[in-house]
Amino acid sequence: MKEIFNNLMNAFKPPMQPLEDGAIIVHNDYKLDTSKQPLHFKPSLHRHVVSQKIINKDDFIAFVTEYRTDATKLFYDDGSVRAVFNYITAEKADYGDSTATMPLVLTDDYKEYRRSNGCQITQKDFIRFLKRMEPFIVALDNKKADDMDIIEMAENLQGITTIDSIQRNASNKFTIDATVRTGKQNVEIPRIITFEFPIYANDRVLTTRFETELFLSAQDGTFIAELICYNIDQLEEETRRLLTQSICDGIEGVKAFQV
Repeated sequence: MKEIFNNLMNAFKPPMQPLEDGAIIVHNDYKLDTSKQPLHFKPSLHRHVVSQKIINKDDFIAFVTEYRTDATKLFYDDGSVRAVFNYITAEKADYGDSTATMPLVLTDDYKEYRRSNGCQITQKDFIRFLKRMEPFIVALDNKKADDMDIIEMAENLQGITTIDSIQRNASNKFTIDATVRTGKQNVEIPRIITFEFPIYANDRVLTTRFETELFLSAQDGTFIAELICYNIDQLEEETRRLLTQSICDGIEGVKAFQV
């Protein structure tokens, strides 16, 4: 009797019913028949969810400005800046899952400089370092450096075959009593080398100056160099603060929070 009743009820139901995702439900056995789903069917979107990663600072600001809502908030830490477009408000709950993230990416030049900071390096590696960083050397012993000074210094160092002594003269420069390929010669090397270049690839216009003290010691007829920037951590932190602040200032009407 129950089976007869169920068959009677099903007889009044439509044999097929389309669902919102385009599938067809067959009432006799409630199986999905996707063969009748239209080609290239796209269901309607109920929620607008953004999940985007952007490296360039200006692009990030433009993207957040375009998609922001009254609920949008910015959150930043040492590694990234994150915009949450549908953040919860005092009046309305939301998922908080629609976001754009800008990871803070270190430049290759800064990573190379940081690796060399505080490490003893050979004469050959020191010359290689100077040649690589030559575009970013802005001062020698706090005096403006031109390209010829830096190139000449590197070439003189490259010509040294043996070293008799290393001394500091009255001007705090290093004087190397050395034998170069052209014969006996004294070579002067500055004690303070100032570099300027961007720390973060997100904003290559934002540069940082690194005043770097050079130490030299003679060893086995050559020299060992050590470059030290004493406040490198402070400079990186200050630059990161300037970068994140410029992003927050560039997106008007959106509050930012450090997390």
